Amino acid sequence: MNTAHSEYQRFIGLFLRCIFPRMSGKVEEEPKDSLTCIVCKKLLQRPKVLPCLHSLCSRCLLTILDSNKSKDKFSCPKCDEKTIIPIGGIDGFQDNVYLNGILGVQNSHTIKGKTCDICSLRKKKNAATSKCLNCGDLLCPECSASHSATRQTINHKVADLESVVKGTHDKAIRELNRIPCPSHPEEMLMVFCYDCNFLVCHECQLSYHFNHHTAAVDEADIDQRQEIATSLQFLDSKLKHLNDIEEGIHTTEATINEKEEKILQDLENSADQLIAQIQTEKGDVVQKVQEHMEKQRQICKEHVAQVKSRKDTIQESCEFSNEVAQSGKNDEVIYLEPLILNRLHNLENLPRLRDEITCQFPEVRLRNIFGNVETIRFFDFLPGSSNTVPLLPQENSDVSGAPQVSQLLMVKKVNTFTNEDETCPKISSLACTEGFFLVGDNANRKVKKFSSTGKFLETLSRSKSYSVSICEDTIICSDNFSVSFYSPGYSRKIAMDGTSSTYPTCVHENMNFAVADSSAHEVYIFDKAGDVITSIAIPRASRRTRRRNLSFICSNSKGEIIASDWGTNSVFLIGRNGKTLYEYQSKSESSRDWIPGGVCVDIHDNVFIADQQKGAVTILSPKFKVIMKHSTKKDYLERPMNIAYDSSGQVLVAGKNGIVNIYSCKYL
Repeated sequence: MNTAHSEYQRFIGLFLRCIFPRMSGKVEEEPKDSLTCIVCKKLLQRPKVLPCLHSLCSRCLLTILDSNKSKDKFSCPKCDEKTIIPIGGIDGFQDNVYLNGILGVQNSHTIKGKTCDICSLRKKKNAATSKCLNCGDLLCPECSASHSATRQTINHKVADLESVVKGTHDKAIRELNRIPCPSHPEEMLMVFCYDCNFLVCHECQLSYHFNHHTAAVDEADIDQRQEIATSLQFLDSKLKHLNDIEEGIHTTEATINEKEEKILQDLENSADQLIAQIQTEKGDVVQKVQEHMEKQRQICKEHVAQVKSRKDTIQESCEFSNEVAQSGKNDEVIYLEPLILNRLHNLENLPRLRDEITCQFPEVRLRNIFGNVETIRFFDFLPGSSNTVPLLPQENSDVSGAPQVSQLLMVKKVNTFTNEDETCPKISSLACTEGFFLVGDNANRKVKKFSSTGKFLETLSRSKSYSVSICEDTIICSDNFSVSFYSPGYSRKIAMDGTSSTYPTCVHENMNFAVADSSAHEVYIFDKAGDVITSIAIPRASRRTRRRNLSFICSNSKGEIIASDWGTNSVFLIGRNGKTLYEYQSKSESSRDWIPGGVCVDIHDNVFIADQQKGAVTILSPKFKVIMKHSTKKDYLERPMNIAYDSSGQVLVAGKNGIVNIYSCKYL
């Protein structure tokens, strides 16, 4: 940590020297390792800087990119951090203009004995005696005199080589060194554009940035220095904190070593005294332990036999029932259905076997060793107290105490394609209520109504709807521009500002509707007549570079909003005070960011997330701890995007080709 901290302090020093240059003429030379390529270990040549702020030669970077197996990412040779390869390849990486400036100063110390640059153009070899600090040209006495006699270069600063080599003009060389314009290589980036927030040359200023608010870069009032300095101060305190932690760890390690040495020595001494008598008594204790544990194993065997018998009974019935359902003729299925269902229902109602075993784990301990060594007994055998050993995994327990989903059981598969449809349905929304569910089909521009058993009932609306929700007898539909309310004998359409890509909806507290407007950073709560009664602020993303873009929402029993956010690739819980309470992000298996799908909650406020990328349903506890993940691929449902929970405890999941799978939830 001390090494890392010293490197960080050195970087702080370099940065502050860049922000507040020294007033003397000579610039202090950089430490040699900062100007050394991390690949070839030589002085940097045309250095490129990576996002991790490590620099290497352009040629070395090109070699790495050419030999890299992946065309999308490569690892930094210094810190092994994964770096995305830009579209332009090596040209997409930024030049390290700071080190270029330092290298320019360093190189000026080794120019003694060079020839005149201007004379070289005339194929003459005259020794250079001075250097133009503005142009960077080396000049002989004759060219130096003429250089100061032209209109364009009359104000250029020409210095003799002796003083340049000594470093007298390092500060001037550093200040006069400019960054070339990528669009106009002959021009330097001398102008700062406030409107676009980057440097431009005079040619760019007169063309692309005409009428923009600009200023000479040396006179511009910029806040980038302060932003960087503020971040550095934060990281400095963070590094100091880590340094304190590391020192504490070293102290703890020293204590551990001391304790270990003492314990081992005490153990060695005790062993030397006890080993003889222990060997004598060992056989008897081993026999007692083995006999006792054999009894415990017998208990387990008896329990296993009960479980196996129950499994065989259920499996045989399921295999026969499945064979009849899959291979039987219609008349056979109809004839056997009452018998099969009666058997399956009886199996479902069988008394539940105990999911725990009561065992006794023995304890072996040393006896009191004071007294005559020849007559002493070193160990006492105690059967131990009863211990309950859970047979079910307990790692998903949640302090909220809410019942947890242990399994999603497939109940039915529904194809939402109807005879009236012109093309394969594309489900954009899903909503449930008692006895039926609604499907928003964007491909056919319809909102369809199905019974809870999957039977098509009617088409409610012939419009393209992004989100659909239903509360009692009122339905709300949203598109990219409006939100519409429908109830018997009443309809109302409310125009939105149209700046949000979507306006997701949900039922709020079983009596109102919630509509999210990401551009306004608000979730509006409407009554069933379409009037706004309150709103909940959408909290800003923790990363300033990300903007919230809510695509799906639902509400829990507390009136809090769970949102699927495509702006930050997360699902998060918004409190009624507009604060982020919990947030969940999943890593994508591809190079793309994870995109969460629809969300819903059950009666216990467990959160269900449709994950189209992984072909699964992720279930979170009310405190956003992962309970389980159920693959829908094995149920032949691809790309699950929408999800809903109905009042009977079933979960509906909509995926590709207009298919809806209906699941029942099993709880621990």
